[in-house]
Amino acid sequence: MAESVEPPRFDLARRIRWPQEDNKIPREIFTDPDLFRAEMDGVFTGPVWVLVGHESEIPKPGDYKTISMGAAPVIVIRGANARVSVLVNACAHRGTRLVEGPSGNVLRGGFRCIYHMWTYDTDGRLIAVSLPEDFPQEFRKEDYGLPRARVDTYRGAIFATLNDDAPPLLEYLAELTGGLDKVLEDGALEFLGSIRVIFRANWKLYVENIYDGYHVTALHTGFQVVRLRSHGGERLVPNYERNGHLWGRSRSTPVNQLTPALRDMSLFDTRTKPTTDHNMMVVFPSGVVTDYFDTIQMRYVIPLELDRTQIEFAFFGRQHDPEEARLHRVRQGPEVLGPAGAITLEDAAALERVQLSATARGENVVLKGTPKRFPPYRHVDEAPIRHFYQAYRRLMGFHSDDH
Repeated sequence: MAESVEPPRFDLARRIRWPQEDNKIPREIFTDPDLFRAEMDGVFTGPVWVLVGHESEIPKPGDYKTISMGAAPVIVIRGANARVSVLVNACAHRGTRLVEGPSGNVLRGGFRCIYHMWTYDTDGRLIAVSLPEDFPQEFRKEDYGLPRARVDTYRGAIFATLNDDAPPLLEYLAELTGGLDKVLEDGALEFLGSIRVIFRANWKLYVENIYDGYHVTALHTGFQVVRLRSHGGERLVPNYERNGHLWGRSRSTPVNQLTPALRDMSLFDTRTKPTTDHNMMVVFPSGVVTDYFDTIQMRYVIPLELDRTQIEFAFFGRQHDPEEARLHRVRQGPEVLGPAGAITLEDAAALERVQLSATARGENVVLKGTPKRFPPYRHVDEAPIRHFYQAYRRLMGFHSDDH
């Protein structure tokens, strides 16, 4: 009898031993190329829902955007029937990338492969092939549609999964819907634009940074300059025993009490809500939703290589915004919370330094807030990072040294 062969990621789980203490993270998980490849399957095609966009990004039939779910390139499209689909961005013939570029509209012509001119409609059906003479007699176009992900939406946010065993979306989001309700409201958003940037760090370092409230006032000089501080709030990890999402909600310094460090402080105004209080969420494994100041933002985390991660910063307003509020959001979003903004500029530098030193092996240690074992945590704690890695370890089959 032939011996059974275990999936590669379980072999990796034995090779990279996780410390018994759940606040210690082995640095090899940021530097092992075999593990990175295994994550693209174990995490991103596991029983998870990946945030891939918002319906306002594709408002008209035929509108599409491109993104990746882990390593899998996909097209998020509103079909001719107005239904949202997520299609694999690879021709069913020889696997050629169908679409380059971030977005467009294909209502009239569909997707046409440059290699052999196969053409697909907005639902991913193959509608034309070139020179079909001498094809096998049994060839049928309906057998060669583009593979589709399961898709569901919540208040306009689009989620997709490549795994048949993923639970229904509402079950997966669990208590996180409370935070999404506050930010997305009725889902009637207007897409204002996006910025894509590459961080020279492993994708997990970027995501865990969102769980870390400890670094915010220590690292981000923008907060220090205007003396914006959290005066309360908490970091929740909804359904932490299963899904590991994050919901940080903060009560912050009122705008009229901020130090006038700039001649023009209007950049930090909150004109569409009465406070600077904010919500920040991670939909495990890679989606970020937040409403700092007047900025409504989603971030899509796309692993490119072991030490290169693309982050798409997408900015939104509300459909009922007056023009003055809309223009304020357009200015504030990139200048405060964009990749080079006053608040988030330092993240790239700090995470790159963590990545560069990860080859030293050993463990990264999470301390602040960890005496408390379970959420809720203080808004300035880094303890929620443990729950991100608990969800990650379950998907990847990691066990502690004592197992």
